[in-house]
Amino acid sequence: MPHNFKFLAPEPINLVNNESTSDDDENLGPSLHFGNVTVGDCTIVNSEKNKFTVWQIEFTVSPAKPSERGCPKIHVYKRYTDFVVFREQLLRRLPPDMAANVPELPPKVSWYDSWRYEDANFKSSWLARRRAGLELFLNQLLLNDRLLGAALGLVKSFLEN
Repeated sequence: MPHNFKFLAPEPINLVNNESTSDDDENLGPSLHFGNVTVGDCTIVNSEKNKFTVWQIEFTVSPAKPSERGCPKIHVYKRYTDFVVFREQLLRRLPPDMAANVPELPPKVSWYDSWRYEDANFKSSWLARRRAGLELFLNQLLLNDRLLGAALGLVKSFLEN
């Protein structure tokens, strides 16, 4: 029996940027309010030259005003090196008193395990500790309103890139 399928094209989506374009955005206070940050599973990528992990991160954005409804979620994928670059940018751009409150990242592979990097870096127990450390880093940073307000531009950049 032949089937007749009709294709209905989706309506176009119009995106509107309601954010200020001035460089003074960070002085206006945080326009992002996170309710929860979760680092999920990782994907191990095997390229021709190297092997690395990519972490799935879910940010739950809380409404800025009680009258707003819904809690949108942002999903991004980052490598450990993205976290390292992000943290270094925070330390360079924040005032010294605030930079002291930027949390540490989980450690890299120890020097004595570096000779067997492939085995040490991709063991499930080691990956679980790294995942927990990355989640702690993000939660301590993004749930701290003072740090978030001072680093809003960097946080937005981290989420967008």
